[in-house]
Amino acid sequence: MSYTVEAKNIVKKYGRKTVLDDISFKIKPGTIVGLASPNGSGKTTIIKLIADFLTLDGGEITVDGRKVGPETKALISYLPDHDLFSGENKISTAVKFYNNYHKDFDEEKCRKYLKIFKLDEKAKINSLSKGMREILMLILTLSRDAKLYLLDEPLASVDPVNREAIVVTILKEFKEDASVIISTHLLNDVEPILDEVIMIKDNKLFCHKSVEEIREETGKSLNDFFKDSFRIDWFGGDNK
Repeated sequence: MSYTVEAKNIVKKYGRKTVLDDISFKIKPGTIVGLASPNGSGKTTIIKLIADFLTLDGGEITVDGRKVGPETKALISYLPDHDLFSGENKISTAVKFYNNYHKDFDEEKCRKYLKIFKLDEKAKINSLSKGMREILMLILTLSRDAKLYLLDEPLASVDPVNREAIVVTILKEFKEDASVIISTHLLNDVEPILDEVIMIKDNKLFCHKSVEEIREETGKSLNDFFKDSFRIDWFGGDNK
């Protein structure tokens, strides 16, 4: 079987600190995967390693059977956890940039979703709330015809009403032969669309299972399983 993403024994260090230690996982085409762990546990690091914005200290990552590098960048649509455009830019400037820079960008789809979320192309980006800037970046990211979508905390500053609309958008635009990795701690919001979840704990792979498997084995929602699994990390005490 071919995999959209395959990580083999990956290791990442920042100085003397090991953030990811001997982690392996495989993601099949047509799968939406949640990447969940408390803040500072390596979610963004994994996303950036797959996107080839960081260098591995050990192991290997392939995307569509190819080792990450310049060739795989064209297969990936990456939503970072920060703004890419200065506040003085207009929304139309961001759309033009994506259209010129990415051959697989669907300008018509982008404009359709700008209207749905009531984003005026003439507006300056610095006039938008943080949540609406995140929605703008998500629209731009999902308007590409990519093999893999990497979404780093796409809902962090978005209000609950728009979160639901975004989840519907992700599901509606999801292609059968593409994969999505969503880095998030807001599992309640994305649980309805997730096929699998990957959890990192103490620098190691703690869990990689289907969401349905977790529900059947534990009798808990994904969010409750996550909270119970990481309670010691949140409250600094034994969770037994």
